[in-house]
Amino acid sequence: MADIYYTVSSDLHRMARLEGGEVIEIDFEIQGKPISLLSGIYLGRIVEIQRPLRAAFVDIGEEKLGMLPLQEGNLPQVNKGDAVLVQVTRTANPGEGKGVRLTRLITLSLGPLLYTPFKPGFNLSKKLKEREVFKTFFDIKKEEGLVVRHWAVPDDSLRKQLLELREEWESLQKQLNAKPPVCLIPAPDMLTRILRSMNSSDTLRVDNLQIQAKSKGVATYSKETAFDDRCEEAWESLQESEISIPQGGTLYIEETRGLTVIDVNSQGALRQSELFNRKAIKEALRQIQLRDLGGKIVLDLIDSPKALDPLIKGLSLPSNLEIWGLSTMGLLEMIRRRRRLSLPQRLNLQLN
Repeated sequence: MADIYYTVSSDLHRMARLEGGEVIEIDFEIQGKPISLLSGIYLGRIVEIQRPLRAAFVDIGEEKLGMLPLQEGNLPQVNKGDAVLVQVTRTANPGEGKGVRLTRLITLSLGPLLYTPFKPGFNLSKKLKEREVFKTFFDIKKEEGLVVRHWAVPDDSLRKQLLELREEWESLQKQLNAKPPVCLIPAPDMLTRILRSMNSSDTLRVDNLQIQAKSKGVATYSKETAFDDRCEEAWESLQESEISIPQGGTLYIEETRGLTVIDVNSQGALRQSELFNRKAIKEALRQIQLRDLGGKIVLDLIDSPKALDPLIKGLSLPSNLEIWGLSTMGLLEMIRRRRRLSLPQRLNLQLN
């Protein structure tokens, strides 16, 4: 169960998602500025094939061409001039001067369900409770792909969401005769992303009547500002490089062009290095999710630990995060799929 708060001040829209009373996600949107292209679905045209790069460059109607991997799953080969159905998986980075990253493996999401028509099969999250119930809960067609994420609850609303995803995919198929490049499903705005990600047990509180109306009865209106002290504290911390660790010590977070470095400092709070490092890792994982950090991430721990398992056992990992292990220098190496600029980077880019 998550509590979601949506607050509006002037043109700045902000959201915070809390679980267990702790802020785990923050996002924002500035009215009047273009929203991210992330997850938008396009009918594009192959302009160029670069076999040394194993990539095709696709015109989707944006200023720069998008890059599409040549080999994805069991999909057929593409050729120059072909019309292709693609989805944005990574937004453009203004600092790199490159276009968006694309995929032909379309994914439609609603609540805890991921509908994957080009990756047939039924998959359950390893963290999902009531796994046995879910194995016979849906009537999945052979040509369909469905992923059920860990917060799913087996109720009628979940079956309804699957029907909605099927209808959305069928509607998309009917648009494939359009002349490329054309946007078939635009990238969702922040409110739409929230509504599509919500579970039946989640709550949404807003302090703006227009946003409440757009939520179609899902959100609860509050005359007071929706953000409480926890939300504001998490929002303000995004501008800080140094973050306090509960029970003492700090993390210093620095994003470079090649990777993100997180330095752990005990500041005299060190009593037992393994216990301290575990607390530092737990807070670092929270900051990775909160700040939406991606790419290579290195955590410089205290006293160069030799064993990793005692440090991470039982900890919850952010989505798409893979822990590589400890280096010979005692650095904890991780990598997380980068889908867009980190939240602090987006803030600096749009607010300055």
